[in-house]
Amino acid sequence: MKKRLQRAAAFLLILQLLACSSQQKLAPEQIASGLAPVSQPTTIALLGGTGMVGGHILQRAIARGYPLRVLSRSPEKLDYLNNRITVVVGDARDPQVINTLLRGSDVVISAIGPGANAPADLTTSVSRNVVAAMHDQGIQRYLVVSGAGVVTPQDRRNVVGWATRQLARLRYPTLLRDRQKEYSLLAATGIDWTVVRCPLIGSGFAGGKARSSLQTPARFSLNAGELADFLLDQVADPTYIQQAPFVYSVSR
Repeated sequence: MKKRLQRAAAFLLILQLLACSSQQKLAPEQIASGLAPVSQPTTIALLGGTGMVGGHILQRAIARGYPLRVLSRSPEKLDYLNNRITVVVGDARDPQVINTLLRGSDVVISAIGPGANAPADLTTSVSRNVVAAMHDQGIQRYLVVSGAGVVTPQDRRNVVGWATRQLARLRYPTLLRDRQKEYSLLAATGIDWTVVRCPLIGSGFAGGKARSSLQTPARFSLNAGELADFLLDQVADPTYIQQAPFVYSVSR
């Protein structure tokens, strides 16, 4: 009976994950549509700002009035924001580039999404650079977008939760190892980190509010816009400091 339940849970999980796997990026006019002047005292350093998730974070952050420092290897992609943000050019694997990015920042958000040809240790090496620069510059808050397959010592997963882990190991073994090492790296630091564990993320914003839990989530779908709002809500929220919540949507 238990094996049958496990197989059924895994099958349903695969269907849910496949249903929310869209990777369509926001168009520049969509990101700029809510452009608002700077009104917040907290400067955010953003990594991955030209990706699908990063584009939603960028959109929501400028709409909320945050000053932003955004890393990009192709700065012309952000010209349309007309100097509303500060663009730092370079590769996140370069410690000097990260030092420059974080200069004058108060909070760091990483939405780095490894591409097809990314090195196997991309997210770990980037977070290692970020943590070193944070220590040097006295920055304390770090928010990281990660995956639902990452495990922590505090996990209380049900059958579906462990099926998630197994599915991630089968489909994305290299990425999962990298994300797990990144979590271990952050867990050994004294900074105010939060690792946000997500399922495969669908583009768009369904108009709801993402839910979060330290236990297995009730659903395995998540909209990028809802994730962006959740991350920005955590900038000044101590609830999940040095914890790794699962985040999920209830609107789909």
